[in-house]
Amino acid sequence: MFRLKSFKQKFSVFLLMLLIFSQISKAENKLIMITADYCIYCMVWESEIGEIYPKSNIGKNYILKKIKIDEYNNNKSNSDQISVTPTFVFYQGQKEKGRIIGYTDPEMFWWQVDEITEQ
Repeated sequence: MFRLKSFKQKFSVFLLMLLIFSQISKAENKLIMITADYCIYCMVWESEIGEIYPKSNIGKNYILKKIKIDEYNNNKSNSDQISVTPTFVFYQGQKEKGRIIGYTDPEMFWWQVDEITEQ
């Protein structure tokens, strides 16, 4: 059996485990963007936010996944279906943390993102 003898070995293993668990917890956060090909506001979001979101601190902590509205609604009951695109749903693990319905401009989007993620 593997046995740690020195403090340095124990500390190294502790740091490695800490790194692994911090990456696992980050991976649990995600942002689902429900979109549609015909959605003009989705296109505006793509041109104003789409390229910079993954590079932002929020984007690194909440990985973006885009889903077409039909695909999303096929997997939901009638009461959970989405009718407005874009809709942004933030998840922390399996639990919904918040959502943004619609898109108006970058300033409002980032303000709403901060309100949700800082809870």
